[in-house]
Amino acid sequence: MKPILFLAALAALASAGYWDIEQVDSAGWGAAVDMRWHPDSRLFLCYGDTSGIIRLASTGDSVWSYEELPQWRPARTGTQGFDVDRRGNIGVSYIDTDGNCWSALKTDTGWADIQTHFFSAWVSALTTLDTAGAPAITIQVGDDYLLARLLDAAWVTQTVKTGLSGWENTFVCYALGSSVDDVVWGVFIQTFHWPPACAYGTCLYSFQARDSNVSLGQITYEGGVSAASGCVDARDSVHTCYNLDGDLYLDQIVIDTIPVVRTSVRIDSLDRPQIAYVPRIGGLLYRYREAGTWYIFDLQTTGVTALSLAIDENSQPLVAYTTSEGVFLAHGVDIVGLSEAQKERSVQSPRMTATVVRNVLQLPTFAAGAEAALFDFCGRKVGELRAGANDISGLAPGVYFVRREPQATSHKPQAVTKVVITR
Repeated sequence: MKPILFLAALAALASAGYWDIEQVDSAGWGAAVDMRWHPDSRLFLCYGDTSGIIRLASTGDSVWSYEELPQWRPARTGTQGFDVDRRGNIGVSYIDTDGNCWSALKTDTGWADIQTHFFSAWVSALTTLDTAGAPAITIQVGDDYLLARLLDAAWVTQTVKTGLSGWENTFVCYALGSSVDDVVWGVFIQTFHWPPACAYGTCLYSFQARDSNVSLGQITYEGGVSAASGCVDARDSVHTCYNLDGDLYLDQIVIDTIPVVRTSVRIDSLDRPQIAYVPRIGGLLYRYREAGTWYIFDLQTTGVTALSLAIDENSQPLVAYTTSEGVFLAHGVDIVGLSEAQKERSVQSPRMTATVVRNVLQLPTFAAGAEAALFDFCGRKVGELRAGANDISGLAPGVYFVRREPQATSHKPQAVTKVVITR
């Protein structure tokens, strides 16, 4: 199928870019699609087909390749979770049609044995991989919402939230990830129902789990919340986008007065939020905020059943979505740009020529109180950096970014430098 090109409509004054839309797979369709960057700069999409088979599509040099996840049983539609770690390992989890939660890990040697670990009949099974490549998933067991991590070949669980006693409790995870310090974060909704009084409520939470400690934050309380999504920024702060009583919120602030049924949010390297969402009346919209102004684009498509947002190395958006015709990828071209003022402040764009390094990354001396960190292609922090030599031999080859933060009392802007790690 040839790419479809069209100009996007803006709700605010800006130079209009366009969207390059291609069909990734005509066989894929379902209630979930996930998108991740691989350290070698390949883009991976994970989705299911109508028979419950989970498929992976990846692209390199504009050519798509496909594979099916080896499964013992078909997946329940829309329950798969997916992540790629800094070494290029791929983790997938899903719930089968009998309610069993499965987890699989693919390394350079192929897929690890797929085994059933938990029975979780009512919760989506998102997954994330920590910096050591160990998977973590979220599950519901009885009235408890748990984070389960594979540590030393054994699954260890932590209670994130306990449901209300005497009520029917349901937990659904909408976003899950991990940071360089192996802190697992997530965004989930708790719904509680008391049939005798026909009473119910819905709460939205975020959490961060470090070792044995879980920090829980309540975002909404007993509202009509739905269509949630989440992400973390460069400082590992959790951000949430969701529908509440017919309005679209970002971090508890209304950004659109329209009911939505699906959202996906990311924060780019310049701390600008980017959001893709599906209104209840149909369609697919994208917006980003810069200098306090929201810019909105209409992707002019209908029948979207799932979506996922990612950001490329130039801060341009990619929106993967599914319809009854298959899986599609919309790549924004010149949608998000840098203002002249930002360029004059020497915020170095990832468009710059990359520095190629092997095993050791050398950084010049920087002022006391300043900080530097290394991020992978999809914006996840993979390590703290110091002046001088930094051992990067444990990282997979690929595109990375060095982000330097000035000392707190300085008025200098942050600097972002692109590096390519090779062998």
